[in-house]
Amino acid sequence: MIRAGPLSARSGAFCVARVLPLRFGGRANLFGGEMAASESGLVRRTIWVLRAVAAHPEGVGLSEVARESGIPKATCYRVLNVLERESWLSLDPDTRRYRVSLGLLSIVGGLLDSDGAYGHMRRVLTELAARTQETCGFDVLLPPNVMVVAQVPGPRIIGQTLKPVPRTQPVWATSTGKVLLAALDRQSVIHDYAEEFEKHAPEHLGGFDAFIQGLDDIRSRGYAYTIDELEPGASSVAAPVRVRDKFPYAVWIGGPTFRLTKSWIDSTADSLLQASSRLSDLLSITDLQLTNGLPLH
Repeated sequence: MIRAGPLSARSGAFCVARVLPLRFGGRANLFGGEMAASESGLVRRTIWVLRAVAAHPEGVGLSEVARESGIPKATCYRVLNVLERESWLSLDPDTRRYRVSLGLLSIVGGLLDSDGAYGHMRRVLTELAARTQETCGFDVLLPPNVMVVAQVPGPRIIGQTLKPVPRTQPVWATSTGKVLLAALDRQSVIHDYAEEFEKHAPEHLGGFDAFIQGLDDIRSRGYAYTIDELEPGASSVAAPVRVRDKFPYAVWIGGPTFRLTKSWIDSTADSLLQASSRLSDLLSITDLQLTNGLPLH
């Protein structure tokens, strides 16, 4: 039986066992109780699958994962399906190859090699937060929502409340959602989102036609902003992050409306766009990915 061993995050992979401190010999779980043999076996197989995928930053298919982990192909497929649904792995719909996703990295990122791609991304956000004095983050389009996969708090006492990561938020009420929809083809947005908008978008947005017109303005401006839309007193501004020929991600700055005024947003846009450009360069030369239905190759 072949099992993938520990790997350095510097090479694009990492040892999952290092962040899942389960003691299988005595089957003790994280909370001190006893784990049933079947549960112990399932967790062990899940770790083997994650190790096998992490050993292939370029992506790996089902058959190879089953061979390297020593797990029957049918069982391996079920484990991979669950990990993909939970955004721990991404699946390229064209090549059918799995990779470790940003959804997982956002959970264990603090334990990874600081010189890895995720660490560099966090540093870009940290520098942007220091420059703007506000909370900054990184989102991906996950229709019909956006998912926050990283965030760095600003230094101010009064600032945006930090919430769990990863988390999803509606595209209609977020600057990242708007800027990522603006990066898509106009007709595609109309075709894919009109019905969803009519069912779930709040009335104060003024209808779908007005929303589409707003996306046209965002395209020409290069960034999007929201003021008191996600919740009263909260504002944000976001720019898209290009990866090769697609715009799957967005970087954002968020804070209280009394500071993030329209004039502040306009004056800060250059710093935001510079961070977007740095992230674009980083992600275009690495294999860091997040499940979002958009293959980057």
